[in-house]
Amino acid sequence: MTSGTTVREVASPGALLTEAGSEPVSWACATVSFAGVRSPAALVDPLPLEVVFTRAERIRSGSGRTVQHWAGRLAAKCAVLRLLGLDPAHRANADLLGEVEILPRPSVFCTRTTACLHGHPPGVRLPAALRDRVETGTRIGVSISHAASTAIAVALASAPLPEDDTDRYGSDEYEDGNER
Repeated sequence: MTSGTTVREVASPGALLTEAGSEPVSWACATVSFAGVRSPAALVDPLPLEVVFTRAERIRSGSGRTVQHWAGRLAAKCAVLRLLGLDPAHRANADLLGEVEILPRPSVFCTRTTACLHGHPPGVRLPAALRDRVETGTRIGVSISHAASTAIAVALASAPLPEDDTDRYGSDEYEDGNER
């Protein structure tokens, strides 16, 4: 990635206790600095945009989104890879960035789902090869935040939430049923 873009680990993957204090929740986080970066392509240079972001992500982020938006999605991808025990900065794992898909989660409260521009929380979609690294019955969630020149994301592995019953994230299928 370009010299103006840095991806660094804020905290190592770890374990936190849940409210009940009984089960560990695994987590990882990453930051992406986008100070002075003018385009999404410059954010991921020397990698092509098509390697880092899926077609659906490029379509979703392409119209009028800021570099800040793209940096947040990139930070989320890096945090998820770290959670899975993979170093996103390692050259051998560069192609895996494009395997982790971060798109708005469908919501039972909004019929427009991913087409909605009103801020659905991000969801994680993994292909089977990466999903195999996740324990059965575990969900991967992400939270993304931005500042003036930095995006940060936290990825959590936890028990499924009630709304996950209707959520297709985590599978290797697109919503239309077609596989990757």
